[in-house]
Amino acid sequence: EFSGGWRMRVALARALFLQPEFLCLDEPTNHLDMDAVLWLEEYLCNWDKILFFVCHSQDFMNNVCTHIVRLDMTYKKLRYYSGNYDTYVQTRRDQDTVQMRQYDAEQRDISEIKDFISRFGH
Repeated sequence: EFSGGWRMRVALARALFLQPEFLCLDEPTNHLDMDAVLWLEEYLCNWDKILFFVCHSQDFMNNVCTHIVRLDMTYKKLRYYSGNYDTYVQTRRDQDTVQMRQYDAEQRDISEIKDFISRFGH
């Protein structure tokens, strides 16, 4: 019986050997030792077809990703970002900052309008 790491290696080898046009991986680094993860990173960096994976390893995502897709649960939409994981995090942070500034400006406008209405309204 193979260990979890070897079972993952066999599953990856089987998938990679087929050279599919679309490769979908779920937590590809699970159960792999560092040497296997580094090999997989290098291999996938040269992958010239569509690669979609779910992963919690920020290092792996930084080294492999060129684009990130996030499911926005608020608006039920997919959001697309260019770059690796660090770029995605910075872009999201920047977007959140802009959104908060817009919200604050809207709240100030609402407050000013309410003040105006209370002074000159009925």
